[in-house]
Amino acid sequence: MTMSYEKILITGASGSLAKQLIHEFVERGIKPIAHVRESSNTEFIDKHGLEKRTCDLRQEDGFPDLLEGVDAVIHNAAWVNFRRDRLTQFTGINTVASVNLFKAAQQAGVKRFVQISTVSAIGGIYRDKTILKTKIKYLPSCNEDSEFNFRGLRIPYIMTKRAADDELLKLASEGPTELVIVCPSVIVAPSRTGDDRKKARKAFGKWFLPDFDNRLNLVDIRDVGPGVLGALEKGRPGEKYILAGDNIIVRDLVLDISSTLGVIPHLVRVPRRLLNLLARISLIFGRIKGNSKISFYPDLVKMLDYDWAYSSMKARRELGFTYRSLHVTLEDLLNNDMIGTWQRPRP
Repeated sequence: MTMSYEKILITGASGSLAKQLIHEFVERGIKPIAHVRESSNTEFIDKHGLEKRTCDLRQEDGFPDLLEGVDAVIHNAAWVNFRRDRLTQFTGINTVASVNLFKAAQQAGVKRFVQISTVSAIGGIYRDKTILKTKIKYLPSCNEDSEFNFRGLRIPYIMTKRAADDELLKLASEGPTELVIVCPSVIVAPSRTGDDRKKARKAFGKWFLPDFDNRLNLVDIRDVGPGVLGALEKGRPGEKYILAGDNIIVRDLVLDISSTLGVIPHLVRVPRRLLNLLARISLIFGRIKGNSKISFYPDLVKMLDYDWAYSSMKARRELGFTYRSLHVTLEDLLNNDMIGTWQRPRP
């Protein structure tokens, strides 16, 4: 396979999605340049004999060397976590570093910049009383033109990824470097241990699982990789593309997983008022104790006000994006048989 770009840089190359992208490139006979940090584990990168470039993305003085001779950038580096604290750190990596890297890419003559964002920077379907009470066959889902309605959620990851997308689009409209934004939904991928069946059985062996009727979208990492490559080659400048799979009700997802594992789930409907109370207590105690990580808080509970349902029709039409059934993904994952990932390449 040939591409329009000779030198392709992947930032955050030690991450799971970046390794999948490297796997996809290598399968096509292409060797990208891997951006890593000083502390990164580069065993997988070294295995394929890739050029490595070390840079702290928070330090702009390293960008000229990082981008030297590069035709295209796939910007994958980000801090992905739904914790409430450390807004400054989230902003520094997810927003400021992305914007500064794009500016440097424009100055370096980079032709195309693919920003890997997230569907949470698109928005969600607000679960108002009309939708919940109306029995309709077709339920709405978000697309690239949906109005962003998460501004009231004080969740640093969402805030900083959306801010980066907005700023990059402004910069791209005034410069030569083409910008394409891809927004994957929740990515299903094998864990680092490789024994996901054991992990799932342990989790489902607990005495109860929360019962939610929100819709959620999941996409196989084996489909996201080709989708990103499609955006690199075919994406229209200044456009966003959702890379999503099947929309499924959380309760149905739990039942599907239980069926594959051969276990009986103990679903419990947790009252919303109780969740709100527990979240407030968690936040108060976290502040009193000076916890460095606050992972359960009121704004996180507010996410239950939305359906996380998305359509990838635009990516299917323009990028040739396809996705496999979620049932196939779960079957492969829970049987530790996700062949085609960077951990388990095709024979």
